[in-house]
Amino acid sequence: MAINVVINQRYLQIQLKQLETVWQTVINNYNLSQAAKVLHTSQSSLSKHIAALESQLRAEVFVRQGKRLVGLSPIGELLLPHIEKIFVEVRSIENLTLDFQNPHQGELSIATTHTQARYVLPWVVQRFKQQFPNVHLILHQADPESIANMVAQGQADIGIATESLLAHDNLHCIRYYDWYHHVIVPVGHELESRTEIDIQTLAKYPIITYHGGFTGRGAIDRAFSAAQLTPNIVLTALDADVISTYVGIGMGVGTIAEMAFEGQHYRNLVKIPTKIFGKHVTWIATRVDGDIRNFGKAFIDICQQQFG
Repeated sequence: MAINVVINQRYLQIQLKQLETVWQTVINNYNLSQAAKVLHTSQSSLSKHIAALESQLRAEVFVRQGKRLVGLSPIGELLLPHIEKIFVEVRSIENLTLDFQNPHQGELSIATTHTQARYVLPWVVQRFKQQFPNVHLILHQADPESIANMVAQGQADIGIATESLLAHDNLHCIRYYDWYHHVIVPVGHELESRTEIDIQTLAKYPIITYHGGFTGRGAIDRAFSAAQLTPNIVLTALDADVISTYVGIGMGVGTIAEMAFEGQHYRNLVKIPTKIFGKHVTWIATRVDGDIRNFGKAFIDICQQQFG
């Protein structure tokens, strides 16, 4: 993004590249070296931009410990929402221009969880690439809260997750699909013949499930708490493949997202459908006040076609 415009307001001459430096420094956790990589420039150049801005404002934007930036000053905190709005508009103008010039070329950034990327999105990505072969698609895998922040801060065009997205007022969320957890046990397990399972029965067994904050784990904890039961959770993991592996060697009974059970890969496991942990909703999020490329909107349309 080439940013060379100068804004004149009375005695101020603030360059957008100075504001971009502040913005990228904040979203890269005050790491100037990382921000310089993102902006394809040097750390010393960013330091000069910050110094020039602070000179214009006659105030320090950042809090420093020695030479390190560790946070925003009071005026920096007040400036940040306005800087964010400026770059939302800059991105929108850039997207409009690019859609006019090259509607089928560009880059689309999707932030999502491993579960979505591994088990749900392959169908969508395949069809999207058939329609837009010249669009470079980037899948960022992260935890739900990080996904929400990446979309809110403009680091990703689209976020897809079950948790966290609805908690952000500046995100526009579209319902993607509903799902439940399923219980998995090894072939030959005493629960194998069950077609349904209640939470009291499940609580009698060692349990292998997701880490906190991932793939509906909060609902699992709430269900046991509501039943006044303390589950014996012997292992947690980010990934259903890992959970399935340890269930397969007999370490416990697993709880995984229903879309993560692939029967052809787990021939040593049996799935027991259950609704004891409630229904979950996976959401697609974009910024409320921003705009994405037309092929990004097409990606969302394909997602919504997936489950009818």
